Amino acid sequence: MGKSYIYMNVIFLILYGFQSFSGWSWEWLAQRQTGDAYKQLTGIALLLFILFQNTLLLARVYPPWKKHQKAFYQLHTQTGTFAIPLLYFHAAKLGYHYTFVLNLAYCVNVLIGVLAPRPLNIQSKRYGFYWMVSHVALSVFVSFFLLFHIFMTFFFN
Repeated sequence: MGKSYIYMNVIFLILYGFQSFSGWSWEWLAQRQTGDAYKQLTGIALLLFILFQNTLLLARVYPPWKKHQKAFYQLHTQTGTFAIPLLYFHAAKLGYHYTFVLNLAYCVNVLIGVLAPRPLNIQSKRYGFYWMVSHVALSVFVSFFLLFHIFMTFFFN
C-alpha cells in the first residue's frame, strides 16, 4: 500500500472541503441524511471508527498490548483513510455552531495525522513532539466533543 493512504486522505480532505463550501450536494445522499435511522447508523459507524482509532493509545499504555504496538500503529495510519469518507456519509456539510467546530476539529486532526513524522521521514524531535501533542490533544478533544454531540442529539430529538 505504501504511502498512498497519505495522498488519499489529502484528496478526500480537499474534496470534502470543496464540496462543503461550493454548495454542491449529492441529492441521493442529502435525502438519506435527513432520516434519523440513517444518521444513527452512520453515527454509530463513525463512533466505532473513532473508538478503533483510539486503540493505538491502549496499545501504548496497556502492558499486555505493548507487544502489538507496531501493528496497531500501522492499522491506525492506514485505516485513517476512512476518516473523511465516514464523516462525509454522516454529514456532507460542515454544519453550524458546535457541529461546525466538531467537524472542523475532526478534519484538522485528519490533516495533522497525514503530516505524521514517521511516514514522511521527518527526523526532527521537536517536530515529532509538537506533532504528537497536537494530534493527541485534538483526538481527545474530538472524542469528548463527539460524546457531547451524541448527548445533544439524543437529548433534543
